Amino acid sequence: MPPKINLLRVLGISGYSLRSAIQVGPLFVSPNEIESHLGRYVHRLVSETDDETYQFQHLGSATGIKYRGKHFIISTDHQRVIGAEGKIGILLVDPSVAITPCTMWTPEQAEIEDGHDFTIFRFDPRNYDIQSLESQFVDIGTDFGVNVPQEQIAVTIGYPTSYQNIDYYDGNVNLVAVSCTVELLRLTSTKDVYEFRTLSDDRMIEDGFSGAPVFEIESRNQSFRIRWVGVVVRGGQNSRFGRMIDATSIVKQIDKVVF
Repeated sequence: MPPKINLLRVLGISGYSLRSAIQVGPLFVSPNEIESHLGRYVHRLVSETDDETYQFQHLGSATGIKYRGKHFIISTDHQRVIGAEGKIGILLVDPSVAITPCTMWTPEQAEIEDGHDFTIFRFDPRNYDIQSLESQFVDIGTDFGVNVPQEQIAVTIGYPTSYQNIDYYDGNVNLVAVSCTVELLRLTSTKDVYEFRTLSDDRMIEDGFSGAPVFEIESRNQSFRIRWVGVVVRGGQNSRFGRMIDATSIVKQIDKVVF
């Protein structure tokens, strides 16, 4: 499904700028390839079942990050709760296989608010015989999270439930990722949770976007840089508005429980 709004046009990238690479962590990516490149960091979260025919329960999206040399998948905690009866993991397309994490951490708060609604899964790519797996975690370095909470252009990429197609009988997996160009609006009354809105009036934050990464697009003197700023925690099928947890809050929890 093509984006409703041309991201490069929104950013004013044309002519000479098209020949300049956009920085994503330690990598530099051609502007024409930026959305497909960012798409590698969004994962399909599933729960493996005991059903011989319907092997997976689909739970939505999840975000792959690399931090301090370790690899993590971030989802919302309400996704984990929905799939708690099975083994939670991520579904890969090539090869078509679900892999499960080595460790999982959930928030300690008894009452889950938006700002606490996330789960951390640790994966070690060396445990899986999948060459491309390590490249599906964005190296966030030390620069992440929201700097300016208003009028910043960002992009979120997720797996809307209505676009996924799994043929359990023939084994065909057709997973469709959708990108939305959004604008950060404000910090909500919940700590570390920001509201955003899609720029296109006919693009909605649909069911399945929970857990999706949000990347801010920073422009300085005609050079562009992508930063991970958060994870989608709430949206609505008939709404252009969504909420995200600030990446800084998530990383603080990783530092606490892992390091």
